[in-house]
Amino acid sequence: MTASVPFRDTFWNVPGWAQVALYVGAIVAVTVFVYGLAQRVRLWSGGRPEPRFDHIPERVTLVAKHALGQARTLSQAYPGVMHAIMFWGFLALFIGTVLATIDYDITVPLLGYKLLKGSFYLVYETVLDMFGLCFVLGLGMALWRRFVLRPERIDPTARFAGALALLLVINVTGFVMEACRLAAVRPAWAAWSPVGWVLGQGMLAAGMSEGALRATHLTVWLVHAAVSLAFVAVIPYSYFVHLITTPLNIFFAKLGPRGAIPAIANIEEAESLGVSKLEEFSWKRRLDFDACVECGRCQAACPAWMAGTALSPKQIIVKLKRHMHGELPGPIHGALIRPEELWACTTCMACVEECPAFIDIVDTIIDLRRYLALSEGALPSTAPQSLQNIQRAGNPWGLPAGERLAWAQGLDVPVMEPGREVEYLYWVGCSASYDRRNQAIARAVVKILKAARVTFGVMQEERCHGEVARRLGEEYLYQTLQRENVAAINRYRFRKVITHCPHCFNTIRNEFPQFGGTYEVLHHSQVIDELIRAGRIKPTKALDATLAFHDSCYLGRYNGITEPPRRVARSVPGLRVVELPRSGARGLCCGGGGGHMWMEVKAKKRVNLIRVEEILEAKVDVVGTGCPFCLAMMDLGRKVKEAEGTLQVKDVSELVAESLE
Repeated sequence: MTASVPFRDTFWNVPGWAQVALYVGAIVAVTVFVYGLAQRVRLWSGGRPEPRFDHIPERVTLVAKHALGQARTLSQAYPGVMHAIMFWGFLALFIGTVLATIDYDITVPLLGYKLLKGSFYLVYETVLDMFGLCFVLGLGMALWRRFVLRPERIDPTARFAGALALLLVINVTGFVMEACRLAAVRPAWAAWSPVGWVLGQGMLAAGMSEGALRATHLTVWLVHAAVSLAFVAVIPYSYFVHLITTPLNIFFAKLGPRGAIPAIANIEEAESLGVSKLEEFSWKRRLDFDACVECGRCQAACPAWMAGTALSPKQIIVKLKRHMHGELPGPIHGALIRPEELWACTTCMACVEECPAFIDIVDTIIDLRRYLALSEGALPSTAPQSLQNIQRAGNPWGLPAGERLAWAQGLDVPVMEPGREVEYLYWVGCSASYDRRNQAIARAVVKILKAARVTFGVMQEERCHGEVARRLGEEYLYQTLQRENVAAINRYRFRKVITHCPHCFNTIRNEFPQFGGTYEVLHHSQVIDELIRAGRIKPTKALDATLAFHDSCYLGRYNGITEPPRRVARSVPGLRVVELPRSGARGLCCGGGGGHMWMEVKAKKRVNLIRVEEILEAKVDVVGTGCPFCLAMMDLGRKVKEAEGTLQVKDVSELVAESLE
């Protein structure tokens, strides 16, 4: 350490017996680690097969962005910075340890080359010191947040305290060792290790002799080595397993459309319908459970949780994880997860959007719902009547099929005919066909398409596609409806499908292909936006008002369509568009998805009221929507809040249609 060339003296002040003990301990720790990890892999692989080994470059990019880059984690300020600096600090220290091992055990004995020396070693020391300091700061932030601030979504338990304390001991003992060495040897380059140098100067100022420094160093080295090896050994058996499972889960994330729920193949012959026991989960779903870091982001974003229902998406996954490991025995349904937890889900995907581990929470809930619906026939409240209406009359209200086009009276709306090709097949959907308020949306869309001289047509035999049935778990009815709808659509010639309902949009675009119906599907806001930008229509009548756009979950979060409806609203002269606190991919659900339009869910406060209160606080004149469900829920919410005189609810197509006059 006194030579003119800086270098790493790996075992300074460490006697031979301690070095031997380190290597023996390392072999034991790695063996225990590998055995534990093998047990985990065996547990995951016991699940049903699921194809997740495609598009490898895309999957590697996901890991680089969200595991290494912590992109999703950093979307929240305090916890994001806290976890990111802890992770990057840990990663840097891990890489530093690997380099030190390569230097001492490979390059020096095998190649006669010292890797950690000179300028490279000085940079190495500085980088590790700074990242180690960040690691300590991150641990301090984590302890403060979990045990002092105590947000509702996280658990201030001894298990987490022990995990944080273990990491803190490893890092602090590393700094103390470095400080003792630098203070005892006093190399010229000591300041390149800023944290260790400052601590070492403090030790010298306190009057510690070289003997005391060496004794302290060896004692702390032994503690550091023992704790570090114990950490390696316990990773597969503890909370730290997420260091492996989270990047793995991100790598195997769902790459297809978020809104495409996997179909039950050969449903007539399927041995099991939905999931009722651990054996029926796929290997990926089991990995999901182990990847959960219990951060509670899903719970904090969940509208059902905000409303005070029985559902916590975090607890669903945590309970399934503990069940998988034998900590919570008994049947999944009833004993482990109550039906009211599952039925409270609006399938809004807010939990999936926030999850840093990319866990498919909604897909799991739907699989569990499928068992209740198909095997137990245990649908909640009024949902069975709505599904019977869909099966019998082709719409959830049970109204006559012959009245489906009643909304179009007097508009001369073209009806699709075999052999005649049009640019757009306009899929109107049940809501705008039968609900009096939402019929205005269909009439507005027709007015816009006619003004732009677009060729289009509607289907006389259109019927409900049963999206609500699939989300409620009634997959058999859903598949029956889809085959009928796809057969009906395929009779006609058109270039694209247009729909104003995001639920129709998501189903036709992302789920019809499962049944042979692959089409180019556009939301009406996209079409209107294109027509305005092409100059085929031009809003001229001014509307002096302030508008906030409420994002439909199935449009924004499911399908990434957030800007077209806003551009459409901004095209109306005089209309000032502002943003709500929760918008875009993080918009708050209206409370109508997941079958909730057709059933009652016990809650302390309705989701739509929570959303309307946010809108009223924004002091806007109009809330714009791009979804008939959202429009209905916002309209009901403003009535309950007695705000009909101060707040209007309008679909973006209605705004443009009015401005064309």
